[in-house]
Amino acid sequence: MSIRSLMNKQKLIVDDVISVLLMLSIGVLAMFFQLIAIMSFIVYPISTLFLYGIYRTCRGIFNKEISGLGKLVNILVGLFSLIFASFILAIVFGQPHIPIYYVIYFLSLPILLIGVAGLLKGVLVQVYSPLHRRLNIIIGSLTIFITFLAIQFAEYNFIFQLLMLLSLLGVNGFFRSALYLSEFGLSVKKIKNFKLVFFIMNEVPLKNNENLQYDREEIV
Repeated sequence: MSIRSLMNKQKLIVDDVISVLLMLSIGVLAMFFQLIAIMSFIVYPISTLFLYGIYRTCRGIFNKEISGLGKLVNILVGLFSLIFASFILAIVFGQPHIPIYYVIYFLSLPILLIGVAGLLKGVLVQVYSPLHRRLNIIIGSLTIFITFLAIQFAEYNFIFQLLMLLSLLGVNGFFRSALYLSEFGLSVKKIKNFKLVFFIMNEVPLKNNENLQYDREEIV
């Protein structure tokens, strides 16, 4: 078996485990937390639209390759998505029978899966650098532990719990990016390398893609 085939197999194992955990989580919600399960069909898609709005807005502001009209369209689409998503989420969580701490539950599930993914990638996928694998094992384990605590005590200290989960999300995003970049010997010290993370996640061949701008000397 080639190194590339072994690497793909290791990554697929992680993906399979995460998929199974996701299905089990949905099953548990459907059986024991029906209100949260029903709300999830609205909250998660709308949250995705919110993130899409951030992406389009940033793309319109910071992407120098887009013309003036293109920038305007991206900004308008992004702002509309942000406003619409925020409006729907405000309506959902503004209902009298829905406690505000339900936000903690909806944040906890994806963050928990992100933590599990970081732990498994650090343990199983050997193509990444040893340092970043160890860091992701530590961060992933801490994320799982802290997220479980957040779920258990969701009714208390809402602002603190919310900030803690958002911080975990940011920390995981940074160290996961560093993990992916380490496969190609790329450093997080160069901001421009972060844009390659999305291509790496989608398995776009970096060395053969002329649309990607990076220093070839940085790739091992």
